Order: sequence, then C-alpha cells, then structure tokens
Amino acid sequence: LDEFKEIYAWLNCRFDHNFYESEFGESSKELVQHYLKQGVFVEDDGALGADLSDEGLGFCLLVKRDGTALYACRDLALAQKKFEEYNIDKNYYVVDAGQKLHFQQVFGCLKKMGFPQADACVHVDYGQVVRPDGKMSSRKGNVILFSELTTLLIDKITAEYLEKYRGDWSDEEIDSTATIIARATIRYGMLTQDNNTQITFDIDEWTSRSGNTGPYLLYQSARINSILRDAPELSGAPIQWELLDHEAEYDLLKHMQSYHDAIEKVLESNSPHHICSYLYDLTRKFSRMYQQCSVLHADSKELSEARLQLIQAAGTIIEHGLSLIGIPVAPRM
Repeated sequence: LDEFKEIYAWLNCRFDHNFYESEFGESSKELVQHYLKQGVFVEDDGALGADLSDEGLGFCLLVKRDGTALYACRDLALAQKKFEEYNIDKNYYVVDAGQKLHFQQVFGCLKKMGFPQADACVHVDYGQVVRPDGKMSSRKGNVILFSELTTLLIDKITAEYLEKYRGDWSDEEIDSTATIIARATIRYGMLTQDNNTQITFDIDEWTSRSGNTGPYLLYQSARINSILRDAPELSGAPIQWELLDHEAEYDLLKHMQSYHDAIEKVLESNSPHHICSYLYDLTRKFSRMYQQCSVLHADSKELSEARLQLIQAAGTIIEHGLSLIGIPVAPRM
C-alpha cells in the first residue's frame, strides 16, 4: 500500500478516503442475512445469494456455505455505507472490463434491496495495457515496473526536450519540467484511448512532440505562453473582434465554442478520451491559425491585439481542459 501511495503521489492522484476490504467482512454477512429474512436473497445448498435470472444475470453468490463473504457481498456493504453515510450522487467503479458481470450482479442486488441509488452506480471499465509486441508478462520478461518507467521517461524527455536548455535554465527547472512532461505522457497516453480498447504503451509514440500526445499539447500551451510573453502590453482599447475574418481564425473560434459540449460528452459517456480528442483538435487549429495569421506582426496593432486575445483564450481552454484530466501545464518548453 505504501508503494501504491508513492505511485499515486507521483501521478498527482488524491483520495479523500480509503476503504479496506477487512472492514466489511462481518457487516456484509449481516446485511445479507437481513435481506435473506426479507425474502430478497435466497439460500441454495447452504450458500446465500440472489437470483437475478429475470434480468439475465444468473445467480449471484454472496456467501459461501462455509460462511465466507465473497467480493460481491462486501461490495454491497460498501455501497450501503456510501449511500447512507456519504450521500453520494454517483457511485463509479473504475475496474477492468473483465469484471463487467460482477458489477452488473452487484447493481442488480442493490436494486432488489430497494436502494434507489442503484441506478446511480456505474462501472467504468477499461482494457488492458499492452506493449507493441503483445501482453506484458513475467515469463516474457517484458513487464515494465513503475520505478523503471518513471526513470525511462524522465531520462528520455530530458535528453530529447530539455538538455538543450542546460545552462540557460536552472537544473531545478529542468527537473521539474521533465516531471511535468512525464506525468502528462502517462496520463494523456492512458486517457486519450477509448476505455473499452486495449491500451498499447509505446514510449517513443507517447513522448512524441508531434501527434496526439501529452507532450505535444504541453508544447502548444507553452508556445502560446511564449507568444504572450513576447507581446507588447495591450493598449486598453476595445478589442475589434470583427477583424478576425480569416478562415483559420473562424475555425479556431468555432471549435472553442464547443468546449462545454465536449465536457458534457465526457460526463454522459464516462469516457475521458473525448476531452483529449477535443484538446488535440484545438491545438491543431491553433497551430494552423498561427502559421497563417501573424500575431505579433499583424497588419495593424488592432488586429494584433485581437489575435492575442484569441490565442490567450485558446491557451486558457487548453490549460483548463488538461487540468480536468490531472495534467498541469509547463510554463515553458
């Protein structure tokens, strides 16, 4: 558990409360006995469970005839605690796709038990992480330990992205920026793929400075910040938005307008890859606009200020969108 905590801390993950399986051994069996008396659960050859055949889910075994409470039994007790003590709105179970039937049965039991919150229970499943040459296994010797992974990433990112700044940047800034990019590599690489597909980890592909990667999005964010740092102070005059009449500017504006739709799509589908796709498209549209429409050397000061405001807004969305998936931006790259 301590090693898991170190991993979560490195990834900047936070948990408000940890529940332990041992907490629910006896209470879960008492819960099943209570609902057995209510006629919700049944006894079969000394074992206790729920007949869910009317929902096409078969028989859910909860307590073995030797008195052992199974995982489904403990999940029921945990759900009850969440419902009654924490008053939760949504109950998400982020567990691999192989446990789909298990959670369907748990949710079916909760419905039989009369918990209205059963409809607010969601299994967010996901596929396995594999390497380009196939599944990781100790037998093949291709398993990547997390401690090895972080070292590999930071060394690679430092060499390919940041070593050229050695001397101009402090060692502390280089180290902290490498860590930011490494975290973005892992978080974005995992979340940009559909939950229900296998996730193929390729360190060269995931750390690429071009394409749909965390480092690419961080680079575009840093690029916007660099332009804004180099820009003269705004005059304070009202921005003449009508000057933004180039096709690339319109395309960027139109895409920015759909940001909230992308967030709603994530919430509806429980699939973070939609926000990743949105942000990747946004950075590409910004890059196209920047290539075709000079910001600092526009035809007029008024046009330059309008474009500065446009890319600042795009940068704000990129930074906010990345924050939603736990990725801070790097001040410069």
